[in-house]
Amino acid sequence: MTIILISLLGGCSTTISTQSLITDENWSQLGFNKGRRGENPVAEAVLQKTVSEVNDIVNLDYDTYLKGYQKGLESYCSLEQLRQMGMEMKMDWGVCEFRREGEGLYQVYWKQGFDRSMSSDGMAGY
Repeated sequence: MTIILISLLGGCSTTISTQSLITDENWSQLGFNKGRRGENPVAEAVLQKTVSEVNDIVNLDYDTYLKGYQKGLESYCSLEQLRQMGMEMKMDWGVCEFRREGEGLYQVYWKQGFDRSMSSDGMAGY
């Protein structure tokens, strides 16, 4: 029980607020927090188990959790985050992969970061 909760929540201070969000049935904020940290969403079955362990009379609204997660993810996958990924020469955008097909501006920012990294490494032109 504790291992799942700790791995789901990622730390003690998060545990308290997550437990509170579960008790308050604030699924949107719970999902938003996960997305805002750039993490993958918790699978419905895993989240349901955690919810049951925290409060067995609360009903999980997984659709609301996912909507909140998407909003958090959009916040995390900002232009600056994509520029940072470019600077780190990351070709895989991870949870931000959906931005590749969105506005070209995200690709521009990623390329700016990538180009900056290439020129500072002395690898420009290769």
